[in-house]
Amino acid sequence: MLAPAFPSRLHMDAQAELLQRARAGDRDAIAVLYARFRDRMIALAFGIVRERAEAEDCAQEILLRAFDKMPALSDESEFAAWLYRLAINFCLDRKRKLDRRQKIGHLEPQSQPNFDAQIETRLALERALDELSESARLTLMLREWHELNYDEIAAVTNVPVGTVKSRLSHARHEFRRIWEAHNGE
Repeated sequence: MLAPAFPSRLHMDAQAELLQRARAGDRDAIAVLYARFRDRMIALAFGIVRERAEAEDCAQEILLRAFDKMPALSDESEFAAWLYRLAINFCLDRKRKLDRRQKIGHLEPQSQPNFDAQIETRLALERALDELSESARLTLMLREWHELNYDEIAAVTNVPVGTVKSRLSHARHEFRRIWEAHNGE
């Protein structure tokens, strides 16, 4: 489980100070922010590009771009939503470029006598997620894996809260239908 990207009021002042220091070029503050958001960006990127090494590259590039563009950020309280939007846009663009270069096939378990059941379940989960539309998969990931609430998802995806609720309901329904069709549950 990832730590919440959107800080509580108690931590807002500390994060605002950290962001101000990072905007001023303080390397220690940048290092703290990098450590705080790296795993979240890798998880988000993986959910979009579907390749671990590519997700790590994306996260690195996202954070470098974010720190480069940080001086233009006008409101520190908007940092998490701004970072997620930057990450989503970057990853969707990267995925389009990857898709143009190659057809990404579904991951299939190789026939091995002692194939780990947990890996099989993970692959089945990834196949089911791959069948969702991009907006449905992204909304589901932000809610279930990143634990963002409706308002936070709306801020990240730049759509109304009602649209977030609708997409999430649709994504859950479609995921359940796909899962049951492939796994007979």
